[in-house]
Amino acid sequence: MIETERKTVKRIFGLDLLRVISIALVLCSHTSWIYPPSSSLLAKAVDMCGFFGVELFFVLSGFLIGSIIYKQFLSEDYGLKTMMNFLNRRMIRILPNYYLIILVNILIGFFIGYPIAESWKYFFFFQNFASPLLPFFPESWSMPIKEYGYLITVFLLLLTSLLFKKVSRERLFLSVILGLIFFFFALKIHYYFTTLNTTMWQWDLSLRSVVIYRIDTVLMGVLFGYMYCRFPVFWHRFKYEFLGIGFILLAVLLFCLGYLKLKIEAYPFFWNVLCLSLNSIALVCFLPFFSDWESGPKWLRKPVELISEISYSIYLLHYSIVLYLMKHFIDTSTFSLMQLHLFTLIYLSITLFLSFLLYHYFEKPMTKLRDKRI
Repeated sequence: MIETERKTVKRIFGLDLLRVISIALVLCSHTSWIYPPSSSLLAKAVDMCGFFGVELFFVLSGFLIGSIIYKQFLSEDYGLKTMMNFLNRRMIRILPNYYLIILVNILIGFFIGYPIAESWKYFFFFQNFASPLLPFFPESWSMPIKEYGYLITVFLLLLTSLLFKKVSRERLFLSVILGLIFFFFALKIHYYFTTLNTTMWQWDLSLRSVVIYRIDTVLMGVLFGYMYCRFPVFWHRFKYEFLGIGFILLAVLLFCLGYLKLKIEAYPFFWNVLCLSLNSIALVCFLPFFSDWESGPKWLRKPVELISEISYSIYLLHYSIVLYLMKHFIDTSTFSLMQLHLFTLIYLSITLFLSFLLYHYFEKPMTKLRDKRI
């Protein structure tokens, strides 16, 4: 899912590791569909993996792309051409894989018979812009959040650079990002006062997965991308302090969820306004440490780099295509626990294998073609 815009530069092991952790958490959470429903602590932890995995994707993508946007914005010739060049590179980077998987999902839905109504919205990232996600290709909900976040950001940066030519670019960039963060955070407050949200199912569908309520999470990563570029000494010097703050905030969040058992029907303000923002702040605090972790042990470097490279393909393939088809054609209701474990192992192996093929024979050539053309 993390599709970086990095050119041929030295890879940073820590950032690759974060991608691997993110996609591993997402895969782990979706294996819960393989096993019988359970209310055990382990089952709840597995379900939470998907939440943290996707949220980590958001801030990491925002950090990487935000750093690129900031550096481009500082250039003297920044204008419409620069902005369009960024958007072209971004779209050519993500759309070929994304469109291919949409078409495959449409074909699967047509032949198997699951709903594909209004699938046209997915081609324009409209499937969850201001309303709950449609049932088709459900894991795609995170894509519009990131892409609209970047689209809105670069357009506003261009507009402010034209309107406030005498203001320093550093100040303009920071003002735009902070303004957008507060604006989209305010939309969550508006949601709290205008929506009667009393179930986790509704919260997940109507708030957590809707673009207009989530762009601030991506922008938190963009803000830290700005800090990384603007204050490198500060970034390096206080990376352990940031790491500690991140762990503390995550501990507070888990304490509220696990020990205090704050239920949404009794504490809607916590869930609708505070929970997602607190989690975003916690996760971005891990970025200074991991972005400064340039190299890892030799035995771990290659597999981490490989899974990091194919993580976008993994995200697109793993659920609606691989797991859905396996569950459709194989009845696991009578499987023993050992058989379910074997099914899970086969599912993960097929996912990794197909993702490698998709990356090597389609995603990577398309990226190279983009670099030649733009």
